[in-house]
Amino acid sequence: MEFHPNDWLGRWQNFESYITSTDPYLQLAWQEAEAAAAALPMFKSGAKQFWQMACVTTSIGNPHTLGGWTITPADGGKLCIAWTDADGNTLGRAVYHLDHVLERGLEGKENALFVAEDVPADWPFRCLLAMEPMPPRAARLQGGLLSHLHFQYASGPEHLFDPDTHALRSPLWYATMCDGDGTLLEQCNIVRALHHLPVWEELPEL
Repeated sequence: MEFHPNDWLGRWQNFESYITSTDPYLQLAWQEAEAAAAALPMFKSGAKQFWQMACVTTSIGNPHTLGGWTITPADGGKLCIAWTDADGNTLGRAVYHLDHVLERGLEGKENALFVAEDVPADWPFRCLLAMEPMPPRAARLQGGLLSHLHFQYASGPEHLFDPDTHALRSPLWYATMCDGDGTLLEQCNIVRALHHLPVWEELPEL
């Protein structure tokens, strides 16, 4: 993978907020997603329940559901990431450098391992393993889907993958961030696209 810092900059919103939202349009998108996914074995307990399990953002070191990130540029092509909880409270901030690329991470694709600088070794957000944002953030301006990415985090890389085999410790942990500038329509269309439903051109009448 090619690391382009600008692809990561900006506000990111935890996908869990889409799952728990009480907004009637998002609830309708989920209702139709549930119907579309009902025949698939992976969703035997329901689409929402599956994603709530897969996309959880708490961990042993962090009991707080994430609200999102704010990512700003740092010197040398590094990233400054501010982590917030679901209420918008800051959980911490650090400068991260790209340590290396894991050849087969989430979805069997190349993943970037970012490591925070000048933080305690046991800080729960010290290591961030993430896929590239997809599609590019600018795609939404041309009618494309909202940019999103899957990630995992821990205090050390050994908690994320085996240091010898590089196999993921938790291959089904799909914590997810979406572009925080997305409109409600774009958020609904992420839910719909995730379940192979046609995207809405506009919000439907309720």
